Formats: sequence, structure tokens, C-alpha cells
Amino acid sequence: MVLLHLSLFIITLILTPVRNKTESFFVRHSVTAFTAKNAVFSKLSHLQVTSKQLSQDNPTEKTILIIGAGVGGLALASRIASSIKDHSYKVLVLEKNAEGGGRCGSSFVEIPNIGTFRHERGPSLLLLPQVYRELFKDCGESTPEQYGLTITPCVPAYRVIFSDGDTVDVGFPAALSSNNTNEALLSRKKLDLIEPNGAQRWDSYMDAMGAFLDCGLPNFIQEELELSSLPAFIYQALKDGGKFWPLRAHSESLDAIFHSTKLKALASFQDLYVGLEPHKNEKELFGGVFKKTAPTVFGLLSALELHPTNKYAGVFAPVGGFQSVYNALKRLTESYGVVIQYNTTVTKVCPNGVYCIESCESDNEGAQSASNATWIPSNLVVVNADLPYALNTMLNWERTDKDDVSKIIYDWDQKFDYSSGVIAFHWCISRPLDELNTHNVFLCSENTTEAKKKLGSVTYDPN
Repeated sequence: MVLLHLSLFIITLILTPVRNKTESFFVRHSVTAFTAKNAVFSKLSHLQVTSKQLSQDNPTEKTILIIGAGVGGLALASRIASSIKDHSYKVLVLEKNAEGGGRCGSSFVEIPNIGTFRHERGPSLLLLPQVYRELFKDCGESTPEQYGLTITPCVPAYRVIFSDGDTVDVGFPAALSSNNTNEALLSRKKLDLIEPNGAQRWDSYMDAMGAFLDCGLPNFIQEELELSSLPAFIYQALKDGGKFWPLRAHSESLDAIFHSTKLKALASFQDLYVGLEPHKNEKELFGGVFKKTAPTVFGLLSALELHPTNKYAGVFAPVGGFQSVYNALKRLTESYGVVIQYNTTVTKVCPNGVYCIESCESDNEGAQSASNATWIPSNLVVVNADLPYALNTMLNWERTDKDDVSKIIYDWDQKFDYSSGVIAFHWCISRPLDELNTHNVFLCSENTTEAKKKLGSVTYDPN
């Protein structure tokens, strides 16, 4: 059975990037998007525009439309615009909000007589800085710093605070830890205090997850066939009787290497990043790994943040907040003549253009009249909005009533099984918090049964 699973995995590994490249307009990594004209998922990066790729229904209006001015939309716009050397196509980005950036942005709160506080709209840490550097390099051999974006490493990556008050700092990249040697040694001692040989067990876990990261990132996320990492992947997958078998429930692998609930939590809370939980579901086939239980291979997320030597690993921060990322990408797109049109909500995508209306904060579904709908013709449309939202709104081919194009519809495709949302508190505190670090993670140190019991006591009961 193990060999069968391994064979299927290798076949999938090889065919995934090949299938993608045969269907896609563009080959190299950047942004996953849905193209309305060809109805295929594509990796959009270096654009070589040909007559076959672009709609010729509007020969006098050579326009490429990108819906969404988030990081993905702006990165895509920059790559496209920088590759069109003769300026034969106009690149237009349509954004429904008054400003771009999507979840990658900052908000500022002014407190009289105290100062200005910055809050991040989405992430508070940045991963894979080389992806940003590649973007700027591909667009005119430039650097992020030339456009006002400075990315700095965070050492340690973050401080973990457990529910019993215990703390440990983790994430000391070997290449950057020369000035933090004592802190790194204290971290390893703390892991040994949490459980016997805790540091050694953590190293073994990082070795396995680092191999998964080396193989998983290029082959599955970037979808670029890279086979040199496969032997290490297979070795770690089969080692010790398949202790870290990639499709095993994450909690089973954690139980096989760690004894303490603290290290198990530290090694698996990253599963929440992708809306999954690490715990095996006994009621589901294969422990639920094909539903909401994270398989062990998702442990690569912990390696991405905490592995000391992996070339992909590390936690970083944009100086000035995540607004700096958006501002730099905005400057990059504008340097190539890209136009960003704000307060514009696309209501329907067609093969040769889009219908859109002006956005306003008081918009309600159906509140617009048909006369407010504007038609923008284009030769190519790329939708960079959230896929479940886009499928039920602007890409909903069943919407044939012409009046529909004047209405904003807030809907999500119910075929998807969604993860839980997030409740975010933004606090303005006027004194230093010496007990905390730049990034802090608060984890439960109790076992699963106790944690679920406490969760049940605060869960809303409609009865």
C-alpha cells in the first residue's frame, strides 16, 4: 500500500507542472489566476503576447484587464507591462476599493497627545522574500529597495507563549545568528526542558519537514518540475517505518516524535494558515486528510518559518509595515504605464471585456440602476479576486439577464467547504511590552481533550 501511494505521489508530482504548462499561456511562477476567455487556471509571469492568446474582437482597443489590485494583481500587471516592449497593449487594473493592496496593507490610528499607531490589515510577517526580489529583477533588473521596499529578517522568528505562562523563542537562522548565539543556545535548552531531548527531536522534525519544503515548494506551489529534491523527500517519507509519511494525519506523526503537547502545538499550528487542523478525525476516511485534517506534508510550513539552514526558510518583515509592499508594487506598475482604476466593481466578465459599476461604501445588492453599468472592452481578462467569490459573481455564466450587470452581488460558491474566519483585535498601547517580541504566538499547552472541553464551554449554543 505504501509503494502504491508513493507511485501515485511521484506520478502526480511529475504530471502536475507538465499539465499546467500545456494549458497555460505563461510558464513561470507568480500568481494563480482564472482567465475568463480560456477558462483555465494559469501561472502568470513572463508574458509573450501572441495573436492566438488575445481576443481580436476589439482590434482597435488593445487592452489587458486585471481585476484586483492586491499583491497578486499588481505583480501580474508589472510582469505583463514590462514584457510588452512596443507598448502595443494597455494594461488596466480594476480595483473595487478606494485603495489597493488587498489584505496586504496597513491602517493608521492617530491618538491625540500620544501618537500614531500602525495596524496591519492582514499578515504581520513576510515569507519567501526571494519571490519579491525575483519580481523586481524580472521587471527591468531592479530591486525592491529602488522602489522603497526594505525587507529585514526577524531573529528570532517569534516568541511562543503557552497557556501556562511558559515561553520559548524559536527561529534562529544559522547564517544570521552570530549575534544571537546565546539566545539560540537558550532556546535549545528550553526545548530540552519542555521534554527530554526536545532540541534533538525538534532537529529531526525540521530535517524531515525541510526535505518536504525543498520538494513541495518548487513542484507543487510553483509547479516547476524539480527532481533533485525527490530522493531526500522519499527518504524522509519512508524513514523509521513511515513515521513522517506525507499523507498521514499530521497529529499521528507528531505523536510519533514528540511527547509534550507544547512541542506538538509548536510544530503544527501553521496548519491553521491553510484552514486545516492537525488532529486526526477518526470518523473520516484516512483520518480526514482529504477533508479538514492536515496531512504531515503540511509540516513544511513550520520549516518555512523555523528551519535554521533551509534556503527558503525565515521570517521577515517589511520596514514601515505591509503598506510598504503595496506602495512599492504600485510604483513598479506605474513605472511601466499601468493604470489602476479604483472604486470600480466588476459585475460580469465576458470573453471580450467586462461590465463594471462605480463602487461606494453604501452599495447594497441590486442598488444600482442599469444605466450605471459601464462596458470596458479588452483583449484579455485576468481575474485575481478570491476564486469562490468570483465563480458566483463576475464569472457566473448563468447570469444572462442584462439588468444583472448593474448590480453588485455578494455571494460565495457553496460547493466549497470553508475554514473558519478570523477575529482580529487591533489595540493601541502606549507603553512598551517587554515581555513580548516582534512576533508572538499564543498556544494552548493542554491536551486535545481538555482544549475541546474548554472550547465547548464558550461555543455559542442556539438552544
